[in-house]
Amino acid sequence: MGRKTVLDGAAGTWAPAVGEHLKWIRDVLGELDLPAARRDKLWSALRTVQTRADDPELRIAVFGEASSGKSTLLNAFLRRRLLPSSARVTTTVTTVLRHHEGTEGLRLRTADGTGLDWPSAAFDQWADGRQPPSAGTLSTGTPSADTLEAALARVLTTDLALAVRDLEVRSPVRPLGDGVAVLDTPGFSVTDPGHREMAEAAVGRADLAVVVVPAVAAMSMTLADFLTGPLLGHHDRCVFVLTKIDLVDEGERNATVAFVADRLRSIGIADPLLLPCAPGRALREAEAPDRGSGAAVDHPGHLARFRAVEQRLVRLAAERREAAIAATVLTLLSQLLAAVEETADAQRAEHGRAGRGLAALSLPDFPGFLDTWTRRVVDRVNTGTRVAATSAPVGSGRSGLDEKVVAAVADNKIDNIREAASEVSGIVGRHLRKEARKTARAAARQAGELLSAEAGELARDFAAQYGALAGLAGETPAAPVVPVTDLDLPEPDLSEVDAALTAVGTELISVGNWRTGGGAAAGAVIGSFIAPGIGTVIGGALGAMMGTRGRDTARAQFLEKARPVIATAYAEVDALHAVSLQRIAEAVEGSVAALRQKYEAGFSDEIARLTLANERQRAALAAAVAAAERTAAGARERREQVAVLRRRTSGTVHAPKEA
Repeated sequence: MGRKTVLDGAAGTWAPAVGEHLKWIRDVLGELDLPAARRDKLWSALRTVQTRADDPELRIAVFGEASSGKSTLLNAFLRRRLLPSSARVTTTVTTVLRHHEGTEGLRLRTADGTGLDWPSAAFDQWADGRQPPSAGTLSTGTPSADTLEAALARVLTTDLALAVRDLEVRSPVRPLGDGVAVLDTPGFSVTDPGHREMAEAAVGRADLAVVVVPAVAAMSMTLADFLTGPLLGHHDRCVFVLTKIDLVDEGERNATVAFVADRLRSIGIADPLLLPCAPGRALREAEAPDRGSGAAVDHPGHLARFRAVEQRLVRLAAERREAAIAATVLTLLSQLLAAVEETADAQRAEHGRAGRGLAALSLPDFPGFLDTWTRRVVDRVNTGTRVAATSAPVGSGRSGLDEKVVAAVADNKIDNIREAASEVSGIVGRHLRKEARKTARAAARQAGELLSAEAGELARDFAAQYGALAGLAGETPAAPVVPVTDLDLPEPDLSEVDAALTAVGTELISVGNWRTGGGAAAGAVIGSFIAPGIGTVIGGALGAMMGTRGRDTARAQFLEKARPVIATAYAEVDALHAVSLQRIAEAVEGSVAALRQKYEAGFSDEIARLTLANERQRAALAAAVAAAERTAAGARERREQVAVLRRRTSGTVHAPKEA
């Protein structure tokens, strides 16, 4: 026989280590900030490990395909046909067989949590489809007349099985030794919903696994799949019982055993313990004396061989008790540590994402935020203002003005030079002032619209950033009350226009041709009355033309002298328009500065407080990330320690040496 390392003595070699690991997990679960559902699941798993570590009962699960002979094997252990068995599927729920001194009975719990005992009137009511007792109660009462066999058949072979969650059979017979519970599992080859799932769930409860292999259909693909799947971690705790060996020709039995052993080795079970027997024949032999007169049984001897198999299993259960229980506990503990590691990794990732979000969305430099906005707004508004001004230049109505001037001296209007000069002066003054005001107001209006839009965008951006910062700082985000936009843009100042036109006129009339005595003086007086500043110059210049010349000549000379003056005035007004734009730009900067000051006065302290809270939150998240990393690393390290302990306490089941 190969290596055999059975755990010696009590659980002293592994229980202290398990206790220390569980204490560490308790401390970790107390520190991790977990969702309630996840936390409850981990605590439940921890209690499961602790409960199993404290329970000395050895649990042997019997696995096999449907109709492989599991129930017949168990009945042979009990020496009675207690569990229903037939060619059809019978086991639809995992049934636990436990020793109970002196009495026998059933205890079950339904899917809704109702507990029932047999024998009892409450069980009969439930089994007959009448009103069941209240959920969550264990009922006792008047015993029914049914036998235990009949009660089991009613539960396991009818639709009642679909409503059963747990089933325990109590018998005065000790199946496979003292302190042993035997689990009869559903056939894992059944296609009915839930059967394979229940068999797989029983694997986690099993300390030792008895795998039933029918000799007449040995080592199917379904069985191999179950061995390399759910039972993969139990190979060192598996015993294989080759049932129905009596149905194989006697000369082929050794070959069948060898074939099964080879197939088990091929799937990774190096030295399988394979026990051939005929449980059905053995049970019939055990029942033969009760049939009267010692009735003979065909081919006797199966009972003796079965008893040898049974004793082998009893010895194995006694020898392997501690090692098998240790394997179950350590497997459950390893799974729990893996869950803790996974949870810690998830926490680390979540806290890391939150920390990166804080770093990206916080406002640690509020003045810098406003500086950026200020520069952007001033540039955009000034650019838009210049575009608006140049799109409608002052000279756009020059041809219309010329037509008005010509009309003012048409026909005999030139005869009264003072009235003509007065009319022209008024036309030019009104036109130039109107054009200048129109252009300046267009620029100011555009500046105001752009500034209002930028102020609204600032309010939205600030509210979003403020809300994000408040939320990430651990406070309830609330929309801040942003300052009202207060724009203070000037009305167009045309004093420079008047001054420019006066200077132009003064320069032009300095030429001696314009001064003709009283005519110039009269024109100046009339011009100053109609259009102060502008009219004085133009009127004086035009008044000098009064004389005895012909109308056409006078008109031509009048227009010849007037047009250069008007053109010069246009040029001066165009040049002075830049001054108006500059004043608008200065007003924009003043409005932006005033709005910025309102933000700083209203929110600087609050932003500083939230920024500090944000920094504390980021520091807390960084600490949480580090703690989660330490927890995950600790869980991995402890899982490795558990794996070493699992190998050290294992006791692989091997085939006995040949005599």
